[in-house]
Amino acid sequence: MTANIIKIACCLVCVVGIASAAPATVKLPKDFVQCKRSDPKLNECIKNSLRKAIPHLVKGVPMFGLYPIDPLRITALGIDQGTGPVSIKLNFRDLDISNIGSVKINEIYADLNKNNITLDVHFEKPITLDGNYDIKGKVIILPITGDGLCKISLDNLKAKINVYLNPVVKNGITYADVSDIKLTFTTTKMRLKLDNLFKGDKALGNNMNTFLNENWKDILAELQTNFESALAAAFSGVAQQFFSRVPYNQVFIE
Repeated sequence: MTANIIKIACCLVCVVGIASAAPATVKLPKDFVQCKRSDPKLNECIKNSLRKAIPHLVKGVPMFGLYPIDPLRITALGIDQGTGPVSIKLNFRDLDISNIGSVKINEIYADLNKNNITLDVHFEKPITLDGNYDIKGKVIILPITGDGLCKISLDNLKAKINVYLNPVVKNGITYADVSDIKLTFTTTKMRLKLDNLFKGDKALGNNMNTFLNENWKDILAELQTNFESALAAAFSGVAQQFFSRVPYNQVFIE
């Protein structure tokens, strides 16, 4: 079932705000691997480069103006879904996505002539989303209301990420704009815990949490496109901050 997306709002100020002390243009650190565009094993080179870069990116790279991204903070995410089995208005605030650093790259395919890169990845630890929520609507057959803390876990997450770059010249130097990121994922289990459902009624709240977890596949089928768009927007912000600081020919040299 395809989710009926009416509104998705991602505010990433806390994730990719520009550090005031960071220079406008920076060079890659020595331990970042550069790849030659003409390398017949370009995909393998990019894969190796990302493997070495990920630990640095997770901890944050001040020279790129990047804050630590594990956890990755999404300050606001709104889902307004008016039809279908899951008909809800759901808002998340100060949502932290954890265990991003457990990502492992399975395959990479780069088409630099079209400035596209496709990644096939998996996460060795469950991806967890912790934050505040408010919800009102209907889930399958049951009404639901609540406002409080929440936790969502996604086990054995596998993702396919398509990154679309657009070279741009700024002050005579070519950089890459991230024109779009498409992300899809699969998971073997989604776990949900919503606190303070039904104005704190513990019996109703416990029953609803049990119902949500027993029917997680149906719920995820309705909301997955929303989550995928939110994750893509978050990663796009991080990628854009990197590519806006590092000239394109430092990442992929001739």
